[in-house]
Amino acid sequence: MKKTSAIKVLKILLGIYQAIIVVLSIIYVVMTLPYVFESGSDIFTSFTRVIAFLVVLILGPTIVFCSFNVIKLLLPAHKIFSKWKSLTQISIVFTVLWTLLPVYWLILQTGSGHCQTSVAKTRPRATPNVSPLQIGQIAPDFSVKDQFGKTILLSELRGKVVFLDFWGVWCGPCRKKLPHTQRIYDKFKDKGLVVIGIHSAFRNEKTADFIAEHNYTFPTGIDPGHIAKDYAVTGWPTYYLIDKEGQLVWGPKHSPPSEKQVESLLKD
Repeated sequence: MKKTSAIKVLKILLGIYQAIIVVLSIIYVVMTLPYVFESGSDIFTSFTRVIAFLVVLILGPTIVFCSFNVIKLLLPAHKIFSKWKSLTQISIVFTVLWTLLPVYWLILQTGSGHCQTSVAKTRPRATPNVSPLQIGQIAPDFSVKDQFGKTILLSELRGKVVFLDFWGVWCGPCRKKLPHTQRIYDKFKDKGLVVIGIHSAFRNEKTADFIAEHNYTFPTGIDPGHIAKDYAVTGWPTYYLIDKEGQLVWGPKHSPPSEKQVESLLKD
């Protein structure tokens, strides 16, 4: 008797869990399909679209089989799908696959501490006149308009230490490390430090909303398409420090500088 009751409880819990899976899967598919079929051909975009499409292919049958099994488990009196003996087993297989899907996001977004992206999109132009960035050279100049509408020109910041944070809303490690950038900005903005966030040209449509939602106040501009290339950025986040003479003194790094490093440059 107790065994029968326990089985009924397990079936109810499985039915509820699968119902949640169905709802979340439908939401994901609706939100992902437009991205899968939008235009764009760089390597990173194509790779993530293939992965997203494969996820959608898994979610399709997951939605179907789990929906059927939810009806079978939670509405037993109606005897719908009651003759389909293997339905529960099949739905459990897709339930396990669905449960493991977050591993994909963990590997893609946070597995190595930074997000890889298109080689073609981020490396300097392959011309004889372009050499790799080196410590001690003058930082490549650029101009961006920040979230406040102010245009920032790097060459006009001589006499100040500049901290560059290349990041993206789509990048998990970037989002985790932004509070550190904000702390550095708050602590040293009145002591001669200029913090500039450079959001990637890739998937930047939600940047303004994200900045406003999290109240990040350090100046951030959208990469017009060449800054990450000029700075040889091959993964996000990437950080640089530029001294008062406009020379690169630290970077590229995927972890932000410490407050002591910044303070030391400001004293020089």
